[in-house]
Amino acid sequence: MSKKPDPADSAKTARETAIGTIRNCPVLIPLVRHLCIGIDMRHQFVAETGWLALSPNGHIYLHPKRRAAPEEWARLIAIAAVCLGFSVVRRRDPQAIWELAALLVANRFCDDLKIGRLPEAFNVPLPTIPAGGEETLFRILCVEKTHPQTLSFRDNYCGAGRMVFCGLDEKPDYRSPSQFTWQSLLAEGIAQGAGQALELASGNANTTTNRPNPNSPARKAKRRLIDHHPLLGALAAGFDVEESIAECRRYDIQVAAIDVGARKIWMNAAVRLSPNEALFVFAHELLHAGLNHASRRRGRDAFLWNAACDFVINGWLKAMNLGTPPTIGMLYDPEFSNCSAEEIYDRLAQDIRRARKLATLRGLGQCDFFGETQQPAFTDAESYCRRALAQGLERCQNSGRGLLPAGLVEAIRSLNQPPIPWDVQLADWFDRHFPAPEYRRSYARPSRRQAATPTIPRPSTCPPPEEQRKSRVFGVVLDTSGSMEPQLLGKALGAIASYAIAREVFAVRLICCDAAAYDSGWIEPERLLDRFMVKGRGGTALQPGVDALRDLASKGDFPRLGPVLIITDGGCENHLDISFSHAYLLPEGKRLPFTARGDVFSVK
Repeated sequence: MSKKPDPADSAKTARETAIGTIRNCPVLIPLVRHLCIGIDMRHQFVAETGWLALSPNGHIYLHPKRRAAPEEWARLIAIAAVCLGFSVVRRRDPQAIWELAALLVANRFCDDLKIGRLPEAFNVPLPTIPAGGEETLFRILCVEKTHPQTLSFRDNYCGAGRMVFCGLDEKPDYRSPSQFTWQSLLAEGIAQGAGQALELASGNANTTTNRPNPNSPARKAKRRLIDHHPLLGALAAGFDVEESIAECRRYDIQVAAIDVGARKIWMNAAVRLSPNEALFVFAHELLHAGLNHASRRRGRDAFLWNAACDFVINGWLKAMNLGTPPTIGMLYDPEFSNCSAEEIYDRLAQDIRRARKLATLRGLGQCDFFGETQQPAFTDAESYCRRALAQGLERCQNSGRGLLPAGLVEAIRSLNQPPIPWDVQLADWFDRHFPAPEYRRSYARPSRRQAATPTIPRPSTCPPPEEQRKSRVFGVVLDTSGSMEPQLLGKALGAIASYAIAREVFAVRLICCDAAAYDSGWIEPERLLDRFMVKGRGGTALQPGVDALRDLASKGDFPRLGPVLIITDGGCENHLDISFSHAYLLPEGKRLPFTARGDVFSVK
């Protein structure tokens, strides 16, 4: 027996379709961007028999379970948005007549826009709308007797006994009060709609073809960067611009996003960015590519890393005075002005619940740089972006044009340096802890005399004292849990053994760890090159292994200061208490769940 469809689900689908329809109306796009459309689950503002209510702050409350066609929802939501644009959502006695006049005038405006249709309950006798708009109609309705069915037009909106305009006594809560008013947003939409109508009438519109609009804000921003900003000019030339509203909706992109491997930047044309906002957004996405933020994530949480990089980039762009930050996806905090992305990430990770509420240019909780990062095309694209940004920096410095933030210059230069291989870093770690032993010469046992001077005795080379040779030891805490790959164990142990033999290390104290610690005793480095049986392959707990070395140090069987190498895949405790000088070996792309105090080597 088939399950009956849930009325709440069908109502939700109709509402979402209606909101999507309104977002495609050029006249209402600027208004809809700043609306806050929600569901009145407790019927605080909308009665059981009503449809919706709205506040002057831009909050529209919808009935949670009313089933209707998407076209009907679209018309009623559009009427509410137009009321905000006409600035009629306010108190006026008698309130019911004022709300009726405002709704009727907004309904006629939606008729002209051809948005949706009224529900059947709203098909009542309507008065003629005078030329003076809602003010004239309000005075007429107050003087003349209003038909009872005409009054039901207003009552159907929010239900009998309720007000369509709610929250009238609340303080203004505009998201950006200094940048817009509801009237200015509607005026902007009308201007844009008129511009599109003129383009269509002249035959120059791109709505009937797939050709990109060369005068769109995104493409103008690209040309401005190429022509006037040498730092990002070469980088901007290597990326295509995708402004299709359907494509942006497919990838859930509210404002912008970038795919480095595909060399494409998405800019949602429905957002209607100003030229300066488009310039800021385009430069923001280019810096994500040029600074290789996708490959530098290295096992971190994707969204928190994206947010941390946004804080850094937006701070640099504001310091450079490059464009105007958009109202959506602007992550900026002066406290992070001198912090790196890694430092900001660690601070965001301390309050993950709050950090999840941040919004990037792609949207709430979304990453605005994405794509496949394991393909050769992505690696080649990142190399190109890195070189292009370095060339732009050199061009800026040679021409002496403008000042760049010191942090940005340092980040570009550090990326332009070739990375040090992990085995070279490990060799340097061995050199620091095990300097070459000093061989001294002594006459206690003269060497063979030279034939040219047989009468002159020559000193012989004496090895270091036995005590010094036996003091060249270190410890290894080896994660032998089930998540550790055998290839990683073999590669790490082989490198450790090779470097230990080259530096004349006497022995290695090996501690295997899964859920418990297994002391394998002192092992000669040569034995690690042969087949070696490890113990464990269960859970992961590294602290018992560290504690085992600490106990050995207290008994005089291990140096009190180490050194210790910890080999793990990062799936361990959130804190390790280590008093030894230590370092970590991890697979490339993995990271520790805490801030490491010792060196970290990423094994490829």
